Amino acid sequence: MSGSMKTSFKLIALILLALPSIAFAQVDVSSAKWNNVSSFQYCVSGKCETFKKIELSTNAIKVGEDISIMNLNTETEIAKILVKSIKYGRQVKMCWIGDGKPMPTTYITVGGCSKN
Repeated sequence: MSGSMKTSFKLIALILLALPSIAFAQVDVSSAKWNNVSSFQYCVSGKCETFKKIELSTNAIKVGEDISIMNLNTETEIAKILVKSIKYGRQVKMCWIGDGKPMPTTYITVGGCSKN
């Protein structure tokens, strides 16, 4: 086998090995707990706003439960959502808590996340 064929074969093998890890980087879980809150993307009628300085009513949740999001700048509740999906990022230890499936537009991003 020539040098360029070996290099091509190695490159193809590397790509094929990397694809499953990218595709399965996030998994659906039924519950999660976390240490810190990153952001909240809130969408109404196609208009979205991202909030960074927020506080949540809990640091653990199950699908089917409600969670309240408080804006720390104004000290008012932004929203209360019914959790319909939780995506867990194994490699980054983050979770995305959403109000819909499969890819919600309104979601909370939390860090230090683990499956509960």
